[in-house]
Amino acid sequence: MSFNLDSFQIGDLITGKIIKLEPTGVLVDFYTDQLAYVPLLELSLTEIQSPEEAVQLNQIREFLVVGNYDGEHGIFFSHCSPETLKDSDRLYETALYLASEKCGHPVNREDLIVQTKIRDVHGNGVSATIQWFLCSQEHPPTVSFSIRKLEMRIAWERVGQLQAEDVIVYGKILKKTPRGALVKIEGLRGVILTYVDKHREELVVGEKLPLNIIKVREDCNHIVLLHRSVSIRLRQLQVGQVVSGTIRSIKDYGVRVDIGDLYAFLPTSKMFHPSVDHPNQLFKINDHLKAKIIKIDPENGQVVLESCVSSV
Repeated sequence: MSFNLDSFQIGDLITGKIIKLEPTGVLVDFYTDQLAYVPLLELSLTEIQSPEEAVQLNQIREFLVVGNYDGEHGIFFSHCSPETLKDSDRLYETALYLASEKCGHPVNREDLIVQTKIRDVHGNGVSATIQWFLCSQEHPPTVSFSIRKLEMRIAWERVGQLQAEDVIVYGKILKKTPRGALVKIEGLRGVILTYVDKHREELVVGEKLPLNIIKVREDCNHIVLLHRSVSIRLRQLQVGQVVSGTIRSIKDYGVRVDIGDLYAFLPTSKMFHPSVDHPNQLFKINDHLKAKIIKIDPENGQVVLESCVSSV
């Protein structure tokens, strides 16, 4: 059962009382003239099989008011001035244009609901997500209620705080992929960048690892982590520093170098041997070399090298 926008505002926190447990959800009294049904999926961020795993009869709980619209769309702006956000007409013009292109026909302003969410504040303005919802007299906009999305909001705030404070987190490996491993952090899925980790072949599904969070993008549902030892090694390095390493793989576009807990990359274009067509004409697996760091990308755990000295 859903409610119209006159009763509640999307994004509000409201308190309700659980008055009935059913196999597929619960009935909640929000102290209005009708009860609300909240399905099992919206009762918890974790997977549950019955309401009793998340709530109790007669319990007072907070819920997040969420949208329940057909035709929800949005766009992310990495740089948006405060003046633009204050100018509702400009926001509507942008949303109307995008909605009309998406639908293939002109959309009237009265058929559009626009909402703006600030994602980040920086020196040039803010990053924001602008969402629009199409509605009509036949399908009026309504709202629904969720504990899961409230817990998700809290989890994203917590993950951002853990990143800012550089806290070590422990994540259990759910699945291994060619370039990483999936884990859960605070109930949210993240990926460990194991392609830069020389210990990646030793990782085991179900194993818990000490990790550092290096990137959090709620708008992309994206959390990136590094093994703690890799993160420490990365912080010890500086652009311009000469490092020693061992070649572990050779491709036509470059070689991967073990520099201690971390794989660095030496591109073919930075080897300064124009007469050589392929790196295997210069190097063999397990060759030792020295090279200079020209780039460090902390958000992707990448170290790029140049000016390889002849192998020892």
